[in-house]
Amino acid sequence: MAAPFARRGLRRRVLTVAGAGTIAALALAGCSASDGGSGSSDASSGDEPVTITFMEAMSSGSLQTALADATDRFEEANPRVTVELVEQPDYGTLQTKIEAEVSAGNAPTIAQMYPGWAVPLVEAGALESLDDRVAGSDEYDGFYEGIKSSMTLEDGTNWMWPFNKSLYVQYYNTDMVSEAPTTWDDFGTVARDVSKDGVVALSVDPGGSGGMGAGTQLVDILAQSNGGATFDDTGAPTFTDPAVVDALQYFVDMQSDGALATGTNYPGQVALGAETGAFDLSTVAGYTYELDAVGDKFDLGVAPLPEGSAGAANSLSGTNIGMFSSASDAEKDAAWSYMEFLTSPAEMGAWAAATGYLPISADAMNDDSYADYLAENPWVSGVIEQLDTATEPVPQSWTSEAQGYLAAAVSEALAGSATPEDALASAQASAEALVK
Repeated sequence: MAAPFARRGLRRRVLTVAGAGTIAALALAGCSASDGGSGSSDASSGDEPVTITFMEAMSSGSLQTALADATDRFEEANPRVTVELVEQPDYGTLQTKIEAEVSAGNAPTIAQMYPGWAVPLVEAGALESLDDRVAGSDEYDGFYEGIKSSMTLEDGTNWMWPFNKSLYVQYYNTDMVSEAPTTWDDFGTVARDVSKDGVVALSVDPGGSGGMGAGTQLVDILAQSNGGATFDDTGAPTFTDPAVVDALQYFVDMQSDGALATGTNYPGQVALGAETGAFDLSTVAGYTYELDAVGDKFDLGVAPLPEGSAGAANSLSGTNIGMFSSASDAEKDAAWSYMEFLTSPAEMGAWAAATGYLPISADAMNDDSYADYLAENPWVSGVIEQLDTATEPVPQSWTSEAQGYLAAAVSEALAGSATPEDALASAQASAEALVK
């Protein structure tokens, strides 16, 4: 595995939350989004120094180090710009901080965010449209199609710029599984065959009302691979789609046959490392953690997810970067240069090699900075192709809460407290009540 960049001095700025108001309060205050700013500019132009703030959650390990190093390199190339990394310990805290700071009129220049978080920010007029800047970008055309789709909301506007992206893969114990299954039917067969003598093939965390875990993501992925979906192309919930019901039944049957267990706190990774599990179906972002869990007990296998009757399917994971409309023009120009810098082939290749996230463009995939990592991890080539087809729900104001209902249904079915049909029907009714 390619060695991560040497750690340099990390920037820190702790923001004080000035109030606990909501984003809706900001909208009532009369804030409105700007029309979209100018095209990409050279952050090193001009005479006045400028400081931008980037609120992010890359708070540990190689993520923290790689982002700090990339920021150092940007500042070296753009000496009049200072980038303050406003680090949060996790994504939940990050979302809460963004909402609080925006409501208090103290928004950062840019922030890491999931697409669903952008919906209320746009409604409040807090986010800057990036359409004009994207149109003049040297990087955009090279992005995979799934990446481009993740930058927009239902209105088709580019409200975000991509950052850390990952897909699901199958990690497996090569002593227990000689070759990764290529279809979900084969996966079920292999999982049942190896589930003996204290081994349960797969452990998952379905999540719950607070949000989806990997177990629920897998139900969605399996449904998609068989031609179904948990949300339609408008973002409305479709939990009672027959393919979704069948997908949940697939995992319930695996559990009944002793080939699947549920848990919390990365149960698949823990079981795989303890040699009490044969598989962990998780994202590429967890690769280094899987390696740490496995150690030298066995060779860790990695392969794309199995395919269903409709072919390969995957769920695009990870965040984007949004720019706040309250920033000055100089701050926006500097921030845009920083955002493009992070997605340049050399920087994205270095970031992916250091963190395990996927390069978001073919140019980054082919850059010399990624060559050593790819040579040592050839499985990435088969996974990254799915960035053209991987999906995520069209973000709506109800998406996160609806996904909580879905996760609760999956948890109930796996706990045996409801059939898949009944659990999903209840979740669908609850989710439909959210739809505006």
